[in-house]
Amino acid sequence: MRPRPRRLACHWIGTVGLRGLGAVLTLAAALHAGSARAQDPADLVQPVLQNSVELEYPEDLRRLPAPPSGQVVVKLVVGVDGVPKELEVVQSVHPELDALAKSAVAQLRYAPGLYKGRPIEVVLKVGIDIAAPPPLPPEPAEPPPEVDAGEPATDKSEPAQQSQGTGPIRLRGVLLEAGQRVPVSGASVLVVPAPPDWPVGQVTKKIYGTEPEPAWTMRAETAPDGSFELRGVPDGKIRIIALAQGFDRYEVVEELAKGDLLEVKYFARRLVSNPFRTVVKQRRDAREEVARRTITPEEIYNLPGTQGDALKSLQNFPGVARAPFGLGLLIIRGAAPGDSKTYLGYHEIPQLFHFGALSSTFNSDILAQIDFIPGNFDSRFGDAIGGIINVNPRKGRRDGYHGYVDADVFDAGIMLEGPIKKGSFVTSFRRSYVDAILKAALPKDIGLGLSQAPRYYDYQFLFDYPVGGGELSVRWFGSDDRLRVIAQGPNETMTGSENQARTAILFHRLDLVYRKQDGPWDFLITPSISYQSLSGAFGGLFTFNFPKYEFSWRAEASRQLSSRSAIRIGTELQAGRYEIGARAPSVPAAAGTGDTGVYNVADVGQNYATPAIYTTATIGLGERFTLYPGARMTYYALAVKKATVDPRVRFNWQVGENTAIKGGVGLYSQIPDLISLAPVWGNPRSGIERAVHTSLGVAQVFESVGVEAEVTGFYKYVFDRSTSSSVLMRDPVSGDIRLENFANQGTGQIFGMELLVRKALTKRLFGWVSYTLMKSLIQARPGAEYRPFSFDQPHILTILAVYKLPRGWQIGGRFRLVSGNPSVAYFDSAFVQDGYEPWFGRDERLPAFHQLDLRVDKRFTFKRVTANFYLDIINVYNRQNGEAWVYSYNLQQRQLQTGLPILPSLGVRLEF
Repeated sequence: MRPRPRRLACHWIGTVGLRGLGAVLTLAAALHAGSARAQDPADLVQPVLQNSVELEYPEDLRRLPAPPSGQVVVKLVVGVDGVPKELEVVQSVHPELDALAKSAVAQLRYAPGLYKGRPIEVVLKVGIDIAAPPPLPPEPAEPPPEVDAGEPATDKSEPAQQSQGTGPIRLRGVLLEAGQRVPVSGASVLVVPAPPDWPVGQVTKKIYGTEPEPAWTMRAETAPDGSFELRGVPDGKIRIIALAQGFDRYEVVEELAKGDLLEVKYFARRLVSNPFRTVVKQRRDAREEVARRTITPEEIYNLPGTQGDALKSLQNFPGVARAPFGLGLLIIRGAAPGDSKTYLGYHEIPQLFHFGALSSTFNSDILAQIDFIPGNFDSRFGDAIGGIINVNPRKGRRDGYHGYVDADVFDAGIMLEGPIKKGSFVTSFRRSYVDAILKAALPKDIGLGLSQAPRYYDYQFLFDYPVGGGELSVRWFGSDDRLRVIAQGPNETMTGSENQARTAILFHRLDLVYRKQDGPWDFLITPSISYQSLSGAFGGLFTFNFPKYEFSWRAEASRQLSSRSAIRIGTELQAGRYEIGARAPSVPAAAGTGDTGVYNVADVGQNYATPAIYTTATIGLGERFTLYPGARMTYYALAVKKATVDPRVRFNWQVGENTAIKGGVGLYSQIPDLISLAPVWGNPRSGIERAVHTSLGVAQVFESVGVEAEVTGFYKYVFDRSTSSSVLMRDPVSGDIRLENFANQGTGQIFGMELLVRKALTKRLFGWVSYTLMKSLIQARPGAEYRPFSFDQPHILTILAVYKLPRGWQIGGRFRLVSGNPSVAYFDSAFVQDGYEPWFGRDERLPAFHQLDLRVDKRFTFKRVTANFYLDIINVYNRQNGEAWVYSYNLQQRQLQTGLPILPSLGVRLEF
């Protein structure tokens, strides 16, 4: 007996419109975003529609006083031959409309879906939005007049759209998307006679009431390049109506002189809410994480408080603590900022945000998607005991040359993209001008001369081209942040190094990426070279310079073993050289005497190599339970010269069609930061820091309202943490007795619960509510008490919503309520030698943080460009949120240092 083809119930959904004059039905199927499914869609190739079906609203229903309307939902199975079968109307509007929709869907033909390279049956749900047309007028007493140019009158019993005319070509044109200038294909172009008193030009007002039956009707469909033409159009005034899914109705009145050929170019505006436009969220290399939260730039481009920066939206997810002063620190599930890693295009990126987190160092408009994984991440990622942010850049557009110019109160940027033969490119540059604003705005008599205020820039160049059956990508990007402050009195002219402060953070990186899919195999090879540097000086006392040269490598091979099992094996290498050059006083200077001349100086450099091998398997145990075991082995060939083996396992149990239970447990390792290992200020004998992650979550999808809910509980145990130590040790280099400085003696416990309820980006409203209940405790050394971590925030609530208004307006808001950070309150002090030292204090918390951010956008769409004006206001009601206590010299008085005040940002963006 021949085995039955495998059926994958993905519940894809597409919607179409049905208008009174007849509409072309082109169903665009897309995977429901974020749904908890029984099958991992990593290797799923969706069915592709191969034809279209033309429909017309039934005439007998049009004669009803209130023609029925609504959405008919048809459930079907796309067979391995691409033919729909087992059609079932699951949402009804009217028996006749139901039958019409079912008959239309039955005529569709697909290229069959593939899973693991093999044809499968795919269950789809197709929603057909049927808008009621105006009721038909009474039957005319006389037949319609005949038309010229050899065009016969259209018989009412015959679909008007089937005639494209005969005779010479009278009308030729092209339909493009307004603002983007890309072709609109598959659109219906209707031509009917226009009343003699109508002026020539675009019809911008809606026509209310009943229109008479046109004497004749002609129709054409736009080609893939947006072109159309009609023959035999009669002379005189004509109405040209363009109907395209996802676009506003475009209508214009033209004058067609006798014997002339009219050539036109029209620009249709895309709908603000497009029920036909869907986004396929699918990656072949995806693995089901316990709490993988994926966002696309389309969802968060206009979110309030982000200044249009997609990466800043990560701070709105549950599990992410609020950073003080709005800094770009990512504190994920109670871990220190350095415990989490950010990967961009398969390699770690050293810096995610510019100074003050005003913007990210990589243009978020070039990103395909952002994955936020707060814990229990795949074995592909290593050297981290916190969380993972995985960012993937997109390819450049190939439908023409596009770009934008963007400017606000902080910076200005430009982007250009387009095709290069079979490939594409994207290039972008951004530069801040905060330095120029501060120089002009700050008074001269405040005693702060600015040689160079905060200044940053970043650039990106991406190139993609098909090579050898796969695709080659070249990515060159970098960032540079600099700050220099010269402190001087109003009458001073001294500008020496003794009263300067400066910092510089920069990196430059070049990646090559080659990916190829060959049946069940998927291959990836990507080398990368980078240079990064952190340097600075504070007066004449402390200077530092940390350059780093690195070669990074990743290679993977994935194989689909069967319909329910797969394996991925990969290797990763980080190799290079780092240097530490620093100079700092070894003992405090006496009061008023300045520099003592006694310094600790570090000038060391070391080559390193950190190879790793990892694997992850996918094992389907039955139809609903999937296991993801994996392991990672890493050798830290740096100062520690130790190897680690980290086993990890996750599972996904599909308990219902829209309900999933996910969990995982695993071991994670990382090397301490370089300062902890430095011979002078650190301990070269420090070892590896470890952590155990456990988590369990439930995900529920409410398809009818487009809402996803997810609850995740987690517990992390951290051990062998490198913490400060006052134990004496013999220096391994000099042989001298000195302080140990750091030792692997700290432990930590982090536990809590995360809730995320998200409304998908559909129609006009989207947003989410996230709440985190968490406790992060650390023990500095054995026997010490557990105390709250510096960024411990038990309660983190974020409510975010965006609503799209008519006429290109949009408004959004974000409200945050967060527990204050731990603090120590000092109530007395004692004078010791050169100053006051705290005598005693007690643990307390800073006041709770709450803040409202708003954003208003207005979008203008012209024929060849679009303009978006926006006002982004941070801290609308000017809440004075406390960030730290500032004490007097004798610790007898204190004052709360507050964070950012109300901060408006007005900007404009021109796209072409």
